[in-house]
Amino acid sequence: MAHIKNWRDQQPEVAHLSAIRWPGLRQRNATPKHDEDDSPQLHNLQGVVKHGLQGRKTSDHHKHPQTEQAYYIISGSGEVLVGDDRFSVRSGDAVYLPADIHHQMFNDMNDEWLEHLVLSKNIDTEPGGECVIRNWEDVLPISDGAGAIRWHQLGPVGEENTGCLKSIAFIDREAVQPGQQSIVRCYDDIELGFWILENQGILITSDGEQHITEGDVVHLPPGTSYHIENPHSEWLSYMIIAG
Repeated sequence: MAHIKNWRDQQPEVAHLSAIRWPGLRQRNATPKHDEDDSPQLHNLQGVVKHGLQGRKTSDHHKHPQTEQAYYIISGSGEVLVGDDRFSVRSGDAVYLPADIHHQMFNDMNDEWLEHLVLSKNIDTEPGGECVIRNWEDVLPISDGAGAIRWHQLGPVGEENTGCLKSIAFIDREAVQPGQQSIVRCYDDIELGFWILENQGILITSDGEQHITEGDVVHLPPGTSYHIENPHSEWLSYMIIAG
């Protein structure tokens, strides 16, 4: 069965100098931080974690030698330093951060919070690469032939236009129309992490139905067949990381 938990039900902590971090999903061999910490679920991915950076704050300057990351901006705007280059970021951006390159998040120019997901997976190739930023609004939407629309934001190295990821399979945004459902999908060797961005719906697997709502983090192990229904009157939107 899919593992589902809302970030509001998790105990936050301070991380990277000034960020507030909610554990989300971590590798299943990670040590739980407390008795009720059920975040260690992931088979291949390293983490699907929410960070909140208060207005007028910055994070620390750091790198991960063998781990590539992507930030997915949920709300707010700010800037990210990657190597020697500083880039503006805004809600809906997927930001690729190559392994072994220093990076830092800035929200010191705003009063509002900057909220983003930190998506991570270890690499088994040479680190390095270029920062890539793609907002879902700048991507051509693709219908699944049923009731869902997908925006393919980041893909593997070599893929035209989107290629940058060395270990993560893809990072997409998807939305299911009111009263509709997505097609059935299954990835034999790839696990999926979802973050529900807007509204609510129903996740259906062979184990049954589970309610999903804004703020939920969802884990599907490799080989899980699933589809998502939206019986409501508003679009249901979510981010997907595959690895």
